[in-house]
Amino acid sequence: MATSARAFQPDWCKLVDFWIANNNIARYVWRYLPSLLALGLWTAEVEVEARERKQHQQQQFVHEDPSIQYLCRGPLAEYAACQCKDDEGSVSCINTQFNDIRMFMAVSTHYKSLTSVTFHGNNFGELPSTPLFGDSSQSSLITLNISANYIVSLNSNILRGLPNLKRFDMSNNEIVLKESDVNFFVHTPLITELYLRHAFTSTINRTVQFEILMRMFEKANLKHLQTLDLSYNYLQSVPYTLPCPFPSLQLLDLRQNFLENLEVNGTCIRGIRTINLSRNKFITIPPLFQKMADANALPGVFLMRNAFHCDCNSENYIVWIRSTNVIREKERLVCDKASPKTFVGARIVEVNLNKLTCDENLINSAPSHFTSKLLSFALAIIRSFVLLFLLY
Repeated sequence: MATSARAFQPDWCKLVDFWIANNNIARYVWRYLPSLLALGLWTAEVEVEARERKQHQQQQFVHEDPSIQYLCRGPLAEYAACQCKDDEGSVSCINTQFNDIRMFMAVSTHYKSLTSVTFHGNNFGELPSTPLFGDSSQSSLITLNISANYIVSLNSNILRGLPNLKRFDMSNNEIVLKESDVNFFVHTPLITELYLRHAFTSTINRTVQFEILMRMFEKANLKHLQTLDLSYNYLQSVPYTLPCPFPSLQLLDLRQNFLENLEVNGTCIRGIRTINLSRNKFITIPPLFQKMADANALPGVFLMRNAFHCDCNSENYIVWIRSTNVIREKERLVCDKASPKTFVGARIVEVNLNKLTCDENLINSAPSHFTSKLLSFALAIIRSFVLLFLLY
């Protein structure tokens, strides 16, 4: 029966049987074929496990060092201080000390749909005469931060190709404006937030500089602007029409300047919700300011934390502060200098007017206790930065 079954085997089976019967190697392979198959399966399983373990280790590394997933493309990949988040459409290079303005072109080459770009803490000095990101438009860009880059010279073409820009920050630079800069903002009519904090440090030709800045604002037609930050710019005065080009303005930040008064067109502040005049040179509040504010300002518009003087000549402005509704947080205003000295630190809304004298010379007197503490605090901060710089 076996012989008859064997007779019906296909020719290729007969050839295999003959080959195995007459070949020692073939017999060896045939004998150990199951073991070889098992070994192959085991090897495959080991490779799969090794691959999965490697993937897990990579994921764990990313988890332990999240910045690895924010590596940039192109030349920015060489700098650890640059982070690029594709899912957010953002590029950020902070304290990279770049001095080659072409880095912006590199961004545009490798990223076409950005919403936010930050280059802070570099040494660019002068901006290019061409668009910042080259000829390609970055129409999706909403936020551009080029603060603290030692920028001195602008150019009216650099914002071309950014038609939807809304937040623009040029703070902490050393900008000196030129007549040719008057068209600087014309390419970005949708700006809602403009930050120029400590942007103009030169004290030469301040009047001319502000005239150019006002023409820049007027030509740009920034009718959507809601926030304008001009703090820390050593301003002793501002143009009478400063708020007028901005019908949507909500916040005007003039902190930490040298203002002793604010003389602006009152009709142009009627929609503004906050005008910050804190840490200026107000020692009193002039009657013209009082009249302008009462006639035009919304309730609680002004923040006025300054080094006020309280003496026998202060009754007018103290009475006004107590009666007006345009000053926010008036209960926090205090007498920085006073006559008699016992009223130093007294709240302006509470100081006894009948006991104020003019026995003390407040103009030429030494800094008050509160001012001294502020100066000491500022010096401590400066010393801390110097120590950090020396250490690193």
